[in-house]
Amino acid sequence: MEMIQIKIDNREILCKEGETILNVARANDIFIPAICYLSCCSPTLACKMCMVEADGKRVYACNAKVKEGMEVVVNTPEIEEERIAIMQTYDVNHPLQCGVCDKSGECELQNYTHYVGVREQKYALKDDYKAFNHWGQTVYDPNLCIVCERCVTLCKDKIGKAYIKTIKRDGEMPDKEYKETMPKDAFGVWNKAKKSLIGPSGSGDCKDCGECASVCPVGALGIGHFQYQSNAWELEKIPSTCVHCGNGCPLTYEVKQESISGEKRKIYRVTSDWNFATLCPAGRLAFETNHQEIPYETLKNKDAFNATIVAFKESKTIRFLGNVTNEEALILQTLKQRYNYRLVCDEVFAFQEFLAEFASGSGSLGKATQKEITQSTFVMCFGGAMSYDMPVVTHSINNAMKQNKGATLAYFHTMRDCVASGFVKPANLVEAFYKPQSEETFALLLASICIPEIPHSLKDQIQKYEKKIFKEIIQSNEKSETAEEIKENKEILSSELVEYCLLEEANCAFKKDNLEFDIEALRKMALSAENPILIVGLDVYRAKNAKNIARILALIEKYSKFKIMLLPPSPNALGISLICELSQEKEGYTIGYNTKGDFRIGTESDNVLIMPYLQEQEGTFVNVDKRVVPLSNAIPYKGYELNDIAKELGLDLEHTIDYTQELPMQKGFRCVEYDSLKYGFLNDGTEIRGYLLNPLIEEKEIKVEEVRLDLLESYNLYARDAMAHFSRETLQSQLLYSKNGLQVSEALAKSLGVESGNLVEVIFDDSKVLAVEVVVDKEMEGGIAALGVCGLEKFEYFPQSRYARAQIKVIK
Repeated sequence: MEMIQIKIDNREILCKEGETILNVARANDIFIPAICYLSCCSPTLACKMCMVEADGKRVYACNAKVKEGMEVVVNTPEIEEERIAIMQTYDVNHPLQCGVCDKSGECELQNYTHYVGVREQKYALKDDYKAFNHWGQTVYDPNLCIVCERCVTLCKDKIGKAYIKTIKRDGEMPDKEYKETMPKDAFGVWNKAKKSLIGPSGSGDCKDCGECASVCPVGALGIGHFQYQSNAWELEKIPSTCVHCGNGCPLTYEVKQESISGEKRKIYRVTSDWNFATLCPAGRLAFETNHQEIPYETLKNKDAFNATIVAFKESKTIRFLGNVTNEEALILQTLKQRYNYRLVCDEVFAFQEFLAEFASGSGSLGKATQKEITQSTFVMCFGGAMSYDMPVVTHSINNAMKQNKGATLAYFHTMRDCVASGFVKPANLVEAFYKPQSEETFALLLASICIPEIPHSLKDQIQKYEKKIFKEIIQSNEKSETAEEIKENKEILSSELVEYCLLEEANCAFKKDNLEFDIEALRKMALSAENPILIVGLDVYRAKNAKNIARILALIEKYSKFKIMLLPPSPNALGISLICELSQEKEGYTIGYNTKGDFRIGTESDNVLIMPYLQEQEGTFVNVDKRVVPLSNAIPYKGYELNDIAKELGLDLEHTIDYTQELPMQKGFRCVEYDSLKYGFLNDGTEIRGYLLNPLIEEKEIKVEEVRLDLLESYNLYARDAMAHFSRETLQSQLLYSKNGLQVSEALAKSLGVESGNLVEVIFDDSKVLAVEVVVDKEMEGGIAALGVCGLEKFEYFPQSRYARAQIKVIK
């Protein structure tokens, strides 16, 4: 966009043409009041508080675009008078329950009433009662609602659900005489607010989200578990990072002492900077696990600690999960170098190998960030169940689809993601469904779409496969199978997938609004897009010939304008990959840190030595944006930590966070102290939390091997956790409604004769048997079941990839 110059209150400002006055003002620390507006969302023009004078005319700053030479005046006597009148209308009959209101102390109605200087009430209206309502985790008090519509806008433009809307009500309306005596906008705001309420739209089943409550400026919307539990101003705010997936979202724990006596502290709720960040249900609700109930003498069990030191001295291998901090990863790597341990992390090993191959070819760890996703007009998703694996990334995708005119979403996977496909109109959705374990061939196809001038190393292969690809790997999924159609496939309970019809025409794989959509059209769309993004999911890291997939994707990033985002398979997979030298196989006696081992230490009480949960630690992660982000301990931990073991084994540093400035600089980390790391955003949305990695990557020539279109095996089971579940900690949460288990579509459930809560046995090809509960997922389609694995040793059941063959036996 072209840069232009404007004036706001006689201050010269350089900005981008097409930006709104409000966003330009905020980015330059100029305050314009606005209640209804959300950054990066459609303006609702509900509150009218952002009215300003631009070139002598009254406009609304949330909606009016800047122009070269524009002169803006934020406050005039007329505008100030109108803002006072608007706040007076909002205050009419607003319940006087500030002493118990969950929002008191941080209520925008209170703040703006003081800001504009309301000193009297000129307007009156007969009061009426409005019944409470609720949806999902959210409780709604319409008597407090000012109908600003921020919640509706957030649900539609950021989360991508549109589960709530403004609904008409027949209540007492302001006297028409006011229309002649009060400012025009003030009367319009008052009249509209009295005609409307917020309620479910009927377009979907609201569940765990609760994000609408996060943006409510008053106490009308709240999360049920927090209602009437504490005054906001009593809570200590501890900024930190979500620990549940590789997104590493910024959040704030709100904590206070649980009772008058004693040292026990409680997290009362989790909040976020709603202008610039969202959370998934796990981030907002799965926060309550900690070790405060365990006696100090158990946490500081000296005999258990001594036994652990002996075990470390005897062991040859340390196994751990992908959720250790960077500092813990460096401790483990230092111990490896000193004592020649093998470090085994099943969750990260394949990703580390994939990342190394990709980085050496592309010169990066993947250039795309979530903010860049929101600025894209063409987003492609490949090889993952995005809405389940990393939900907040899909918030960014939806935001791009809603805010960028004509934006297109291309979604390529083995299963339809009904959440993602709802982000756009059918005319702007491209879908293709390939067979499991054909990701390598499909990556070749993506290269032919994305790269304008195909390198000779790929050209022959693409020409060889371009027509063959479709007949062999692409599935047509124009409609969902009915229960009867699924039942016709007698193999569904054994080892076969529900058969999809293969396309007849070799040169047509994509369907767009039921019209044929050929590759050449997709190429043209990709090449003309602004800021195109390719998001790569978790399937590809353990797919057949994964290293070759990494090379092909590296070519896309290097020779096209597409930026690639590699979704990490666990919370700190990226950091561990950069810090630790991992082995694939264990050797000899094994320490298991939060996982299986001959000697186990970890968070759960059945371990020999109990260790802290992540939210009880200080340290850093590397998130999906390649940003080193800090963690703060919301609840103090009084037991042993990994660094206590390290010190006993001869390492020198006193505290875990002393390793923060020792993280390897050649991998892009900085020599900065933990306590110097910042949190938050600037007014223009720039994130200042932690810092961005700047790795030194040695680039090598990309040598793509011959792509093999092997005989594809059939699968009927996919490893995918249920919505909002990532770990044993989320499974322990008492606040999440969603359940993990065997997820099936409504049609598959009907064919099996099961419903949610029924118990079934999953019998794998290698005879492993697992008893799990059925979860009917209304947002699933087709005959492939998905097994939630976050509470399992998942690599025992899915050792080669995210796919498996299994029989599903209903337990009577």
